[in-house]
Amino acid sequence: MNLVYLEVDYHRSDYDAIPTAMRQDFTERLVTSWLYHECALEGVVLTKEELFRALNNQPCRTHCEATRDRLIRRLHASFMQLVSEAGSREPITMEWLRAQHSALCDVGEEGAGRYRKRDTSPGVYNLDVVQAQSISYHLRKFLDTYESELVDAHPVRAAALAHWEFMKVFPFDERTGLVGRLMLNAILMRHDYPPAVIHGADRQNYFAALNGHKVDMIPVVVDAVSSTISAATAFSSSQIATLGHRAAL
Repeated sequence: MNLVYLEVDYHRSDYDAIPTAMRQDFTERLVTSWLYHECALEGVVLTKEELFRALNNQPCRTHCEATRDRLIRRLHASFMQLVSEAGSREPITMEWLRAQHSALCDVGEEGAGRYRKRDTSPGVYNLDVVQAQSISYHLRKFLDTYESELVDAHPVRAAALAHWEFMKVFPFDERTGLVGRLMLNAILMRHDYPPAVIHGADRQNYFAALNGHKVDMIPVVVDAVSSTISAATAFSSSQIATLGHRAAL
C-alpha cells in the first residue's frame, strides 16, 4: 500500500479516538467549517455571522441572500445525512447522485436532478467536460468503472479518483461541484474515514487538480482528510485540557 495512505491510516486513530461525549460538538464545528469552505470553493465567501444567520433561518434582506441561505441549509442537511450513513457501505448509484442534486435545489426547480444542456462547465469551473448529449452514457461508464476498479481500492484513492472522473462528466448545470464533493465524502465516510474538507485557501490547487491528471486529485484529498484529523486532534486535546482544568479548581 502507498505510504501516503498508510500515514492517513496511522493518524486516523486520532479522529476515531474523540470521546463520544465530544463527538457531537466536534461534528457541529466540522460541518460549519465544511459549509464555509464549500461556499468558498464555489466563489462565495461568507462571514461567520452570515453562516450563523443562514443555519438559524434568520430573515434575509434580499432575494439573493434568501436563495444562498436556503442552499446552505440544504447542504447542511445533506452533510448530516452522510454522517448518519457513516459505515453503511451503500453503493454510489445514478439515482443517489440525482437525488443529491435534487435535494440541493428549490422545490419545483426546473433543473433539479436533470442533466445540463450546455456543452461547457458553467459557473466558476473551466473544465473540459463531455458533451451534454452524452452525459447519461459517460455517467453510467463512470459508475461501472467505479464498481469494477475503485470500489475495492483504498477509500482515499477511490474517493479522489471518483471525484475527478465525476467532475469530467459534470452532469448538472449548477451545483455539480457540490454534489461531487458530497459523493467524495460519502465514499470516505461510508468506509469509516474522516470527511475531506477542501479549504478555500487551497482552491487553486483543487482546480489545478481537476484540470490535470486524475492522480493529481489524490494529494488534494489526502491533505483535506489530514486537515480533518488535525482539527479533531486539536479539538480533543483542547477539550480534555479544559475539563482537566475545571476538575482541578
